[in-house]
Amino acid sequence: MAETASAIQQEIALNLVEEVAKNGEDVPDKFIHKDGFPGAIDEPETWKHSLLIDFSMLTSSTPASGIELAKLRNALCQWGCFQVINHGVSSSFLEEFIKVIKQFFALPLEEKVKCSDAQEKLLGYGRGPFSTGNQAADWHDGLYLVLHPEEKRSVRFYPLKPEKFSGMINEYSEKLAAIAEAIFKAMAGSLDLEEDCFLNCQGKKTTIKGRFIYYPPCPCPERVLGVKPHSDGTYVTILLPDNEVDGLQVQKDEHWYKVPVIPGALFVNLGDLGEVMSNGMYKSVVHRVITNAEKARVSMAAFFIPEDECEIGPVSELVSKTHPQKYKKFDMSEFRRVYFETYAQGLRTVDVLKLY
Repeated sequence: MAETASAIQQEIALNLVEEVAKNGEDVPDKFIHKDGFPGAIDEPETWKHSLLIDFSMLTSSTPASGIELAKLRNALCQWGCFQVINHGVSSSFLEEFIKVIKQFFALPLEEKVKCSDAQEKLLGYGRGPFSTGNQAADWHDGLYLVLHPEEKRSVRFYPLKPEKFSGMINEYSEKLAAIAEAIFKAMAGSLDLEEDCFLNCQGKKTTIKGRFIYYPPCPCPERVLGVKPHSDGTYVTILLPDNEVDGLQVQKDEHWYKVPVIPGALFVNLGDLGEVMSNGMYKSVVHRVITNAEKARVSMAAFFIPEDECEIGPVSELVSKTHPQKYKKFDMSEFRRVYFETYAQGLRTVDVLKLY
């Protein structure tokens, strides 16, 4: 048994960025963007005003709700993302959660690989499940888990250390489900639809998958990305960012913009399925993560995905003679195949799904 565990550890370690980073200045060519990549614009005031949604006001029955709803619509139409505050999860919990995530990635390798299976590429601890084809590799490691519903969890991948980690994952998952439900209702309301319109498109039990990501310090941040430009294969993604180190950037009108760290805020972005569902009214945002030469960074992304049996397509209320159907209908098995293919090629899946 010890020999088997050691073999698994060695196989996983060969692909870990954390192990590569121990070589100091020597960054393998597979991580290098040989032509570099464009810099990002810093517009903190935009994020503090136009792209900052007060969740408590959004879900209230006061006149302020209409103001936040208009901000939500504009943010998703123009940017495909926003940050949300007063969402019901205390800042102290989020700060402690980030701390515990960092503690997990600081554990010895032999402890972390207990959450791994060399044959399972989509769950557990490791370098990441996605092929990048001929493109530069991403500079991060991760822990990949099914968070919700409980019956879909593979508990053998859940970490035993730090001791409070699994309990905090469970608590946060419950809070995320409630936040997402309210966001879906607000999205529908902002387009003058029945509030459950988008929820009904997802089936009775939306799956929430979690990705806990560790970005080691990188000696060549000007030519190495933590995550290459991509859009998510989700309805929405809710990100808990590192509270000390920024790195997330989004693309709008062919320009890149820095996403600032706002204490207590969660970052919400629309995924490809969300753009299809809204028939292009809302935009799936392309984003990336840069690296840092001096500091490690962590984050936790929660991906909201419909049941496998669901047929995905624009909601009928958003299709008309003046706004015809823009995307084909498909099931999740077809979508996954197309998503993995386009991701490896650096393409957006929604562009492949367009009818015109």
